[in-house]
Amino acid sequence: MDRISFLPDDVLLQILSLLPTKDVLTTSPLSKRWRNLWKLVHKLEYMYCVKNNDDHGRFVRFVDRSLLLSTAPVLESLHFKIRRQCSDVDIGFWVRIAVERGLRDLNFDYNTHSEPIKLPQSLFTCGTLVTLKLTEVSLVDVKLTEVCFQFLKTLHLRYVIYLDDETPRKLLSSCQILEVLVVNRKTNDNVTTFCIMLPSLQKLIYDARCDTHDGVYDFIAGTECMVEKMPQLVAANVAACYTNTDNILTSLTSVKRLSLCLPKSSFPTGEIFHQLVDLEFCTYGTQWFLLISILKHSPKLRALKLNERHNSFFREKMQHWDEPSCFSETLMFGLETLEWRNYRGWEMEKKLATFILKHSCRLKTAIISPRATTLEHKHQMLTELALLDDKSDCNRRR
Repeated sequence: MDRISFLPDDVLLQILSLLPTKDVLTTSPLSKRWRNLWKLVHKLEYMYCVKNNDDHGRFVRFVDRSLLLSTAPVLESLHFKIRRQCSDVDIGFWVRIAVERGLRDLNFDYNTHSEPIKLPQSLFTCGTLVTLKLTEVSLVDVKLTEVCFQFLKTLHLRYVIYLDDETPRKLLSSCQILEVLVVNRKTNDNVTTFCIMLPSLQKLIYDARCDTHDGVYDFIAGTECMVEKMPQLVAANVAACYTNTDNILTSLTSVKRLSLCLPKSSFPTGEIFHQLVDLEFCTYGTQWFLLISILKHSPKLRALKLNERHNSFFREKMQHWDEPSCFSETLMFGLETLEWRNYRGWEMEKKLATFILKHSCRLKTAIISPRATTLEHKHQMLTELALLDDKSDCNRRR
């Protein structure tokens, strides 16, 4: 203990900032040196879970005391992970204190299976925030005309309730230098069309799926996403299910890494993914014609991953496959890695696997993991795949 006490305050504070705030406060009785050191910690983390034996009043008093006694010049980070119901008044009080301390990073994770929590208006005029992550929050009463996030670079909106379509549009319009946006839609979130107009954005994750039960996912009905072209975008992960998704694909043509789950999408005419190197394509809905179009229009593609990214109710088998009359140069001269997870061995999947293996002459690695119910079935699929590879044109040329 004495050796640690001889370390400089900056080092000790860095160590304490890695601990939950509850553990940080337990260091105060160790010695006179430690008595007030915890008050200078610039990163605070509070967890209030169902398994905790602490009563509500005790948790509230603990958060009140630690925030009010904090003397850190700037509050770098505040993280709440709450799994038991709290009042808007208590949470509003804590957030307002943090905002007054020049808060830079807020992660508010509220999941109690009750009504989404409301946050104070002062949070949305906090000019020091760089990172804001919200889960199960209501923005219905936020005065959007006052919102100002001039330094915000990272924004997570997970299962948020909005007033209407204008709420996300106006909220995002106040984030002029935003670089990372994560959106997880919620059933009945009051938004029909989610608009994203952020020229500065570099990374986008947009997920319009809902967890129905037992880990099974399905897409939220009646939701759309309108995205303007984002020239700075480097990585995107998009899962959505509605008829016209051309707008989304058109806005993603600058990316280097792309993950897609778009069961009802078609490829926008004339678009080319000039920078795309790494593609993950979800086999949910088996939109193979979209995959082939992306391969054809991605001249730099090197890695392809096929995977059913989630369990779902949708188990439609594709009934028709037309092999392209000409294969793309991406396959013949570019593709180096193929990974296919949850391969079922359906006839259309075998035809697609045959097509890729047949024409990918520079393929270095191919990993195909069958989704089989028995060892016998798995062995059968692996044997079929091995025969497909042996018969490929490129193998014959080698």
